[in-house]
Amino acid sequence: MGPWSARGLRSARDIPPVSFLQSIFLGLIQGATEFLPVSSSGHLLLAQRLFGLREPELAFDLLLHLGTLAAVVFFLRTEIVSIASSLFRRDPWASPSSWGRRDLWLAIVASVPTGIIGVVFHETVETGLTFGGVGARYLVLTTLLLLSSLQLRHKEDPDRMEVWEAAAIGVIQGLAVFPGLSRSGSTIILALLMGIAPRRAAKFSFLISLPAILGGALFTLKKGVSHLPGVVPSVAGFLFALVVGYLALLLVERLVVKGRFQRFAPYTACLAALCFYLQFHG
Repeated sequence: MGPWSARGLRSARDIPPVSFLQSIFLGLIQGATEFLPVSSSGHLLLAQRLFGLREPELAFDLLLHLGTLAAVVFFLRTEIVSIASSLFRRDPWASPSSWGRRDLWLAIVASVPTGIIGVVFHETVETGLTFGGVGARYLVLTTLLLLSSLQLRHKEDPDRMEVWEAAAIGVIQGLAVFPGLSRSGSTIILALLMGIAPRRAAKFSFLISLPAILGGALFTLKKGVSHLPGVVPSVAGFLFALVVGYLALLLVERLVVKGRFQRFAPYTACLAALCFYLQFHG
């Protein structure tokens, strides 16, 4: 992003290290907005503009992503163990309501279009970022959130996801590479609209975030190498990303299961208005 792109790579010596308070703030933003339906990249862009917060060094940015990755792994520990054990069970397809080998296959199917879209549009996103564009995508996200209480398709078994449904969810996850379109929000909402059970929709979204976060980390590594700001800020940023990320996962699952996901709509609408204001009056 910006000065850290391949064509404008700057030395870590040109940028002062992240302070302790900045590391906490960045970890909080990363942990909360990675999973809440509010767009993490859009919030980081706003934070840089409103508070003069610069983009973190590459190594620290990678550390924050590892924190949210750890949060997902811990949150889905039961499902991950179930999927891993299904690889050694005689009949891993028997119970569609439990997590098993089929979910691993569906996660791979979803990750393919996500990866393709991310690779194709990654450089475009980094060089064409505007507040107006972010605001427009927040408006799209607001509309999707308002639709999240609807069910456009009835499924006889809402706990069973088809291959084409996983692929469609992977496509919309890939489109979330554009700032302002929430990855978790868009994937969960699409799953709900297709008639998938709320808890299954939320946890599948969290599951496919694992390869997405890892992919983002690989793109970060490709840009170059920088130094961590120090032991204390690094540990603080990682822990805040992990703990806040885990709490955000709990909140999202609770709201989705209770049919209250649309409560984020007023917030995203306000963010869209703020982005448009900064675009034309900032």
